[in-house]
Amino acid sequence: MGQATDELFHKVRTIAAGPHGDLLRDFIDLLYERQEEYFSPEDLAAIQEGMAQIERGEKVSWEELKRELGW
Repeated sequence: MGQATDELFHKVRTIAAGPHGDLLRDFIDLLYERQEEYFSPEDLAAIQEGMAQIERGEKVSWEELKRELGW
C-alpha cells in the first residue's frame, strides 16, 4: 500500500480508539451501505471550496453561528 493509504489507516485506527470511534464506525457503515451514491462533481467542488475556506481561516464557531442566526 502507498504512504497515503498507510496514513489514512493510521488516522482511522486512532479515531476508532478514541471517543469518536462509534461515530466513525456509523459514518463508515453509512458510506459503505450507500456506495452507489457518489458525490457529483459539483458536490466535490463545494466540499473542496469549504475545506479551502477552513484552511484560510474563514470559519465561525458553532456559538458564533447560533448568535448570528438568533438561536
